[in-house]
Formats: sequence, C-alpha cells, structure tokens
Amino acid sequence: MSSNQFELKAVDKTKVYDSIVEQILAAIRSGAFPPGSVLPPERELAAQVGVSRGSVREAIRVLEYAGVLDVRTGSGTYVTEAGGSKSVALRAHAAVVGEESPLDVMIARRALEPVAAQYAALNRHPRDLIALRNSVAEQARLVKQGEDPSEPDLFFHIALAGASRNPVLRMLFERIAEIMQQETWVAMKHRSRDRPGRQELYLDEHRLILEKVQKQDGAGAADAMQRHLDSVEEGLIAEVEE
Repeated sequence: MSSNQFELKAVDKTKVYDSIVEQILAAIRSGAFPPGSVLPPERELAAQVGVSRGSVREAIRVLEYAGVLDVRTGSGTYVTEAGGSKSVALRAHAAVVGEESPLDVMIARRALEPVAAQYAALNRHPRDLIALRNSVAEQARLVKQGEDPSEPDLFFHIALAGASRNPVLRMLFERIAEIMQQETWVAMKHRSRDRPGRQELYLDEHRLILEKVQKQDGAGAADAMQRHLDSVEEGLIAEVEE
C-alpha cells in the first residue's frame, strides 16, 4: 500500500498529540510507510489531520526519540528499519504519556541488578537477610491467597540493592523502582504476572536468589538474578507481541 492510499482522520483536539502519534504508528504498521520510506511533509500531514504544523512536529519529535523516525535536515523524515517493531512502538506510546518503555527499564535492570545481587551476597548484614526473608514470605502468602504480590516483590529488589552496601547501587535502583510505579510498567507487569504459573515462577526465583545471598555465593546470586530478569523480560515481551 502506498502512502497516498492511507487516509488519516481529523482528531479530537483534546488528544491531538497522542492521536497523531497513534495514526502515524498505525500507518507504519499497515505498510503505508514501510521502513526506509519518507513521510509526507509536515504541512501535508497537518492538513490531513486537521491540526497545526506545531502539533505534527511535536509528534514527529517523540517518534524520532523512540526510534521510529529519522529526521534528516534538508532531506525529509524517514521510517527507520525498526520503525514498525512492537518494542519501538511501545517506547513511543510510553513517551506520549511522559513514561519509560518497560523494555528500556529491563535493559537498565540487567545492567544493575546482577551486580547488586553479587555484592549483596558478599556484603549483607544479618538484618538484610531478615528483610529479604520477610519479603519472600509475604510474597508467598499473597501468591497462595491469589492476591497481588507486587509490593513485597519490589521490596525484595530494593532490599537486595541495599544489602550490597553500595549507596550508589541502591540510589540507582531506587530510581528504577520509581519508574516501575509508572502506569505503563504496572499495567504490563500485572498482565504478565497473571499468566498461568508466572507468579509462582517469580517467587521461586526470588527464593533461589535469597538462597545464594544467604550462602554468600556472589557469582551464584548474580546468575540467579540474571535468570530471574530473563523470566521477567520474557513475560513482558509476550505482552508486547500480543
């Protein structure tokens, strides 16, 4: 399908920004603008949608940040090779509401948490073990009762970063934990956790991490955390694909 066959529609003025992004993404997904193709000029897009060029420009800025579009001065705005991927679209949707993509959060977690788990195993205090055991016990109780275990689940990761005795690691993970309170992350994680067997899997993985920390097995703790993050990311990707 060529770009002139894809018909954009006028949008609700209260949702201009979101709607323009969504329509451009829909056009890319439909094949109207395949990877490598160039979008119509801003003035043409603005006329089709019935908004100002400034609104279109802002939507394009978000899509460029998300990796969907490549704006080349003097040449035009091109769809990137990854522009039609669901993971890139997720980043764009999150950016529209001022949030971060859950898949980008996972990249940061992979860079940080195995190291935190390793140093937690080597440096933990007795009170750290108590906090970790209590969070796992509470998570187990909620899973058994069919309730939401999100709070003790997150606390386990915060306590682990604290147990590393590295204030920078703890500070960085606390920032990530704040991002994990965003609606985009919470909605995707809840849907992922609701899949059969997921809650029990995450609980078992926390137990294994705790076991390695108790044994002061730094390499084992890092490996167990890496495998846990593999599981979490796998669940999130399944939601993106669906």
